[in-house]
Amino acid sequence: MLVALLATATGCPKKSKPAPAPEPAAPNIAESPLPPSGTPQFEIGNIDWKRSDDDRELFVEGTVKNTGTRPSRDIKVWVDGLDASGVRLARSEVLPTPQEIPPGGVGKFIVRIPNDPAIRTFHVEAIGR
Repeated sequence: MLVALLATATGCPKKSKPAPAPEPAAPNIAESPLPPSGTPQFEIGNIDWKRSDDDRELFVEGTVKNTGTRPSRDIKVWVDGLDASGVRLARSEVLPTPQEIPPGGVGKFIVRIPNDPAIRTFHVEAIGR
């Protein structure tokens, strides 16, 4: 009986430890600078205006420059027609083109307001994100 046990013991394959799992590859990491945080800021450029052919409306056109550090979006421009005392007589809102203005870029606008003979000047304001 002893011999049989020896034969059985020597005939069995040795159990070996399983090979360790390979270590995962290191992820590819690349560094890049982040853009400066901040907000778009707007500057109104030169404003020009003219009367319509039938003299019933005024066309006011101009530019909006993004002087901020981020591209703009959701920009609105308001144009007020003011009398000699600064009282608002007419107001109109317009979306400049393009809506997304990169830092240093310029958008254009044109708006129509009723022609009131008392309008002496215009006030233009732009807001956006």
